[in-house]
Amino acid sequence: MQRRQFVTGITLSALSALPGGIIWADEPRRIVMASLVSNRDGFAARWLQLIYSDAFQQLGIELEIRTFPAARAAAESAADNVDGELARSFEYADTHPNLIRVPEPTLFANTIAYAVRADIKLEPRYDSLRDTGYRVEHRLGYPIIARKLAAVVPPANLSEVRNAETGLRKLVLGRSDIYVDVEDTVESLLLAAEFRDAGVRKLAVMDRGPVHAYLNRRHSQLAPRLAAVIKKMRDSGQIERYRQQALHQK
Repeated sequence: MQRRQFVTGITLSALSALPGGIIWADEPRRIVMASLVSNRDGFAARWLQLIYSDAFQQLGIELEIRTFPAARAAAESAADNVDGELARSFEYADTHPNLIRVPEPTLFANTIAYAVRADIKLEPRYDSLRDTGYRVEHRLGYPIIARKLAAVVPPANLSEVRNAETGLRKLVLGRSDIYVDVEDTVESLLLAAEFRDAGVRKLAVMDRGPVHAYLNRRHSQLAPRLAAVIKKMRDSGQIERYRQQALHQK
């Protein structure tokens, strides 16, 4: 993947988003968040854009989303070049102490093992890879997936790729046996002409967990307020309505 930065067209100005037009003095008027998916990734990017456009607008905060590869997003947030990240696992806080987890999850995501070879079978757990001898790849920048795979796959059989397209290409070409990645990212790619008839199939759901937004520690007081908005959106069914809208957008 070329080292380039995508900026979505969602700079939002919310003049009356809070009840009574209140904007909290300790909150930023504008925030820049890193995302791991861009508009070309399809459904996942559209869904996150809809959710967070609404959520930050309700808080009266102008939002800009910048899209990076996963490892670059982590580096940008560590360097304070962005104010946080939109979608990371619950455990992400364990390895990124500069960030505060927004306590309410935005959605839930599956980590899937994919293969082309028909003879490969797995149980739905990481431990089913132990003592198999399969060549396993995953995407750079996902430390939790990397850690869980490293616990069951020998170093000689474990490798990483910069992006999901490369991971799928190597799988199709037989240069790896199993590719492990987030379902929403891979499923969007499998709809593209390059992979549609390539025989890539799901082996097993290796993990399922909550996805949270993360904020730089300087925005720690914003985290519970963003969590409250996300909870309200979920309880009202708005997040699910945005999922349906994202699925049907082209």
